[in-house]
Amino acid sequence: MYAARLAEDLKRNAEEQERLSSEVAAIQEKLETLRQDQALLATMQEALVGAQDMGDTAAAPTAKASLPHQATPVPQAGKQKTNRARKTTSAKKTAPAARTADAPKGAGSPTLRDLVVSHLGGESEPRSALEVTDALIGAHPDRGIKLTVVRSTLEAMVAKGHVRRSKQGKSVFYSADPAVAEAGQEPVTA
Repeated sequence: MYAARLAEDLKRNAEEQERLSSEVAAIQEKLETLRQDQALLATMQEALVGAQDMGDTAAAPTAKASLPHQATPVPQAGKQKTNRARKTTSAKKTAPAARTADAPKGAGSPTLRDLVVSHLGGESEPRSALEVTDALIGAHPDRGIKLTVVRSTLEAMVAKGHVRRSKQGKSVFYSADPAVAEAGQEPVTA
C-alpha cells in the first residue's frame, strides 16, 4: 500500500516538474523576445533623436537620460511572486503619471467637484455623465478629464446629497440639488 502511494507521489512530482519546466521555458522565450524588442526600440529611438537633433549634441544625452530603465530580471522561486513584483513595479511607474495628467493642482484651480456642481447648476434639465464630461472637457481642455472619473465624482456627490440622480429607462441623469444651488454652498471636498 505504501509502495503504491509512493509511486503515485513520484509520478505526480515528475509531472509537476515537467509542467513547471515548460512554463519556465515559455517565460524565458517571452523574456528574450522582450529584450530583442527593447534593443530594436532603443535603436529606433536613437535614430529618431539623431534625425531630429542633427548637430545639437546637447539634446541627445537628455533624450537618452529620459529612457525608462529596465531592471535586470531576478530569477524567483514561483510564478506568483514574479507576477506580484511586476504588478507593484508597474503600479509604481504609472501612478505618478496618472496624477500629473489629471488636473493642475494649483491653489487657484477649482476641484472637479466644484466644476461639476457649477456646470449642473447652470443647466435647466438633468444631464448624463457623458454630457457633463463633454461639457467639462470643452471648457477645460487642459485638465485631462475622464468619463469614469466624472461618473465616480457624480456618484460620490449623490451619496453626499450635493447632486440628484434620476433614471429614465436604463439611462442615469444628474442634476444639481436645488437646496445646494440656492444656498450657494460648495461641496465639501475630502
